[in-house]
Amino acid sequence: YFNASTGVEGSQHYHSFQVQEFRRPEFEVIAKNETPGPYFMDGHAVLSVEAKYYAGGGLPNADTTWTVTTSPGSYSPPNWPDFTFGAWRPWWRYYDFWGMPADDGDTQIETFTGKTDAGGFHYLRLDFSPEGDPANDPKPRSVVAEASVMDVNRQAWASATTLLVHPADVYIGLRTARYFVQKGTPMKVDFIVTDLDGKPASGRAVEIEAARLEWKFRNGSWNEEAVETQKCTMQSTDEPQTCEFGTPIGGTYQITARVVDAQGRYNQSRITRWVSGGNIRPSRKVEQEEVTLIPDKETYQPGDVAEILVQSPFGAAEGLLTVTREGILYSERFSIDASGATTLRVPIDEKHIPNLNIQIDLTGSAQRVDDKGDPLEGVPPRPAYAVGTLNLSIPPLARTLTLEFAPDESKLEPGGETSLTVMLKDANGNPVADAEVAVVVVDEAILALTNYQMADPMNVFYSNRAAFLESLYSRASIVLADPLALARQANEQRAAQEDMAFAAEPAMEAPAPSATMMAESKGLGAGDSASAPIRIRTDFNPLAVFAPVVRTGADGSARVSVELPDNLTRYRVMAVAVDKAGNRFGTGESNVTARLPLMVRPSAPRFLNFGDKFELPVVLQNQTDEDMVVDVVARANNLELAVGGLRVTVPANDRVELRFPASTVMAGTTTIQVAAISGTYADAATISLPVYT
Repeated sequence: YFNASTGVEGSQHYHSFQVQEFRRPEFEVIAKNETPGPYFMDGHAVLSVEAKYYAGGGLPNADTTWTVTTSPGSYSPPNWPDFTFGAWRPWWRYYDFWGMPADDGDTQIETFTGKTDAGGFHYLRLDFSPEGDPANDPKPRSVVAEASVMDVNRQAWASATTLLVHPADVYIGLRTARYFVQKGTPMKVDFIVTDLDGKPASGRAVEIEAARLEWKFRNGSWNEEAVETQKCTMQSTDEPQTCEFGTPIGGTYQITARVVDAQGRYNQSRITRWVSGGNIRPSRKVEQEEVTLIPDKETYQPGDVAEILVQSPFGAAEGLLTVTREGILYSERFSIDASGATTLRVPIDEKHIPNLNIQIDLTGSAQRVDDKGDPLEGVPPRPAYAVGTLNLSIPPLARTLTLEFAPDESKLEPGGETSLTVMLKDANGNPVADAEVAVVVVDEAILALTNYQMADPMNVFYSNRAAFLESLYSRASIVLADPLALARQANEQRAAQEDMAFAAEPAMEAPAPSATMMAESKGLGAGDSASAPIRIRTDFNPLAVFAPVVRTGADGSARVSVELPDNLTRYRVMAVAVDKAGNRFGTGESNVTARLPLMVRPSAPRFLNFGDKFELPVVLQNQTDEDMVVDVVARANNLELAVGGLRVTVPANDRVELRFPASTVMAGTTTIQVAAISGTYADAATISLPVYT
């Protein structure tokens, strides 16, 4: 690691750079789906993987290994954004808490092997079969197929493709006007049946069930179980239809809808909604409970007013709203009546970008229960308190810049020159003048080593701000005693006192329990020509351009000159821009390829030792549509080559590997030159590597 530090206005800043040794990738692998979708549980799919050099040309007859992973997935047909398809989960929560498991535990992994064809392709057929009872919780399946391809020089690279396998060719979506209704208010659930393209599918039988989730004590623990299930059976039409369910009892309601397609395949959707006044998980302790917070939107913009539904877990309560963003902005008191719910409004301002943190604290009381959760009659209520937090997202849409650029030429020879034109515009499409743009041109093979993706400055400078709020609650220290045990203890104390009094004064009447004791007891619960010299490629710098400061003109444009090194590869052109004020940012990417009709690639080891005997691999690549007869020569210092030249035929759009037997002479450094020529096409490369003792 390399650590750099700097001081600004008395504060120190540090940044670390990781320095690594690596072998440069020479080819890329692209996996994709050959058969068009959609895919169904009783169907199949054909996948392909293509292996080709960064400078062009395929890898025929290369070893290929597929790893196919199948896991639960999700899908929402287009044009119905207000409807939920599949299993719904509140977007404001990070945990699977509402009876929807985060992992079904049925992920499957399979492996297949083969070789690429003459064009560098390999194909794989996958058959999809339903598992278990297809009518029991049907859901889409996500398939990730990763293909690894190994070249003749034993370098391997991988790529992946994904596809979605549908349980049926129709989906059913569910929608409610709001996430919460008052007890006694009918819950209206809209549904729509569509095909995969979002077109309504009429005439399909639909069954919708609404079950209240009730806490049950079984096998030593509390769990939510579906009770009092209501059913609604209807036919789908081209327009959304509505099922209505009663809400005589408050709580959490699980709504499940099922539909069957023409082939008899099932599909299902499930949502969760709330009714005020519901029972919570019984508890004998004074413990921190959870406030249910439901925002009206997923994102907000300056000028909006966020509406937040607050549902108390214990009915009436006194509350405190605290709005934070790296510290407390403001707080407000509010009250919740016996309905157990209220709506709070939070104005959104420009200075709140990119987020606000909301915390709700509630205090109140709840009925005492025994160990089985049954209410205790005639006992004072226990203290209760609850906390809920929510993050309101305010993305910086107006501060995002659009950076467009393209090279004058996208394909060059190694060492070639070209220019880039950069154009910068704001969110309204207007040019941004006098902005600062940083441009970097890097070998794609190097970036592929770590799957590098350029960081978005919007995420860096507008990352979510923490609350910086810590809450402590003294009520967590309250210990409640069992009122029945206290009553038994009081009776035992009274009986003991009576016995003592009787033994001391037999003729005296036993005194009655004091008024103080009774009160306490009741209160305790609360290409050149062939003759010309061959140009030897020696500059293999992966960094072609680093222009940290490029200024845009009045029209928002700028020009950048690019001179490529000698690598045979594809270069990624990356740019990051910031406006003059320093609060608007943008990014952009493009590509430039360096290639030759005939290319030579020495694949030497990273180092040698004195006395080593080895074979120097050299890969020849033919980028033309005709076979090539190629003469290859090699020479070196501090290295003895058993063979100085070879002749080989390279098939059209193919490559072959040659080996030059060699042995080291002495410790130090060896420099190797390899040249190849075929008619008017030629290429040569020079490499150096250390020889250790």
